[in-house]
Amino acid sequence: MILDIHGLVIECASSHKALIQSVVRPFKFFVVQSGHPVLNIDIKQTDPPYDELPEMKACFSTPRNIVFKQGDLKVIDYFGKGIVVEEKSLKKFSIYGRDEDFLQESFYLLVLSLISQYCDDKGFLRIHALVFSQLDTAFIFSAQSGGGKSTMALGLMENGDFKLISDDEAILTASGDLLPLPLRIGTLDKDKLKAIPDQYIYEIDRMEFGKKYFIDIDCWSEKLEKRKLNKKVFLIAKRLMNGTPYIEKASRYDTLTNLMGSAVLGLGLYQGMEFVFNNSPWELFRRLPVFLKRLTAALKFAVTTDSYQIYLCRDSTENIRILTNFVTDNYRST
Repeated sequence: MILDIHGLVIECASSHKALIQSVVRPFKFFVVQSGHPVLNIDIKQTDPPYDELPEMKACFSTPRNIVFKQGDLKVIDYFGKGIVVEEKSLKKFSIYGRDEDFLQESFYLLVLSLISQYCDDKGFLRIHALVFSQLDTAFIFSAQSGGGKSTMALGLMENGDFKLISDDEAILTASGDLLPLPLRIGTLDKDKLKAIPDQYIYEIDRMEFGKKYFIDIDCWSEKLEKRKLNKKVFLIAKRLMNGTPYIEKASRYDTLTNLMGSAVLGLGLYQGMEFVFNNSPWELFRRLPVFLKRLTAALKFAVTTDSYQIYLCRDSTENIRILTNFVTDNYRST
């Protein structure tokens, strides 16, 4: 299969047809019939070929893997569960492992890391947020991990006025256009899936965080925003211990403060550091120009975008109602 993610063209291959369909499942929106791939990912449901690899020294480690490098060859070892091999000169990645959950997750994380690098190279800004649209306006709902983005997304999809752009991140071009990135909607709470037909639901036992349930975007095929949009509204989610949820105008300072974490530093967004670094995390200092580029884009966004703070209570139904009313009352005619 070939994926074309806003110009990042990736060829995905496997000798098992069912396996390639499984790992590509979150990226269905970007499957194309033809293209000119710049990268190749080969998924092999076999034991990792440790004995065939050269003698290599570890560069650094993360909580879930150890990274080895020799010349253009890089190996990410997930503690024996599987490996990802990068052959940089060939622009090729190979994923090895017996466990299908591992293959699905490692493929997903690899593609996210490639998207991250691609966005930095193109000068695109990524914001950790739920993104939806009404008419020609995109709404960027920024909340921390576990802050209710998926619950809000499921609630909004029940409203005929809204379309989904992305469940987890906004991608803004250098000219300020917001690009669609619908992948999947995930939740830890199975009770939230009662209204979703079984054929759209699957689960993955993740390496670090255990089981999580996912919903295919096909479930809302008629409610996916496929256009790029230029008009944007930024919503910064904050929590109330008690009281009624409400929305108020956010200052430029509040907007930029939020963007520093969610966009400039990329907190909450998968960065794939094991693929970014060539030798060690000290290479972070070499990426200073990238962070400066992100900061410049964030400043431009903060100055040119309407921003609000939305204070959420513990009642998700009430939170969805407040947001829905706000959008409908203020932006229906735009």
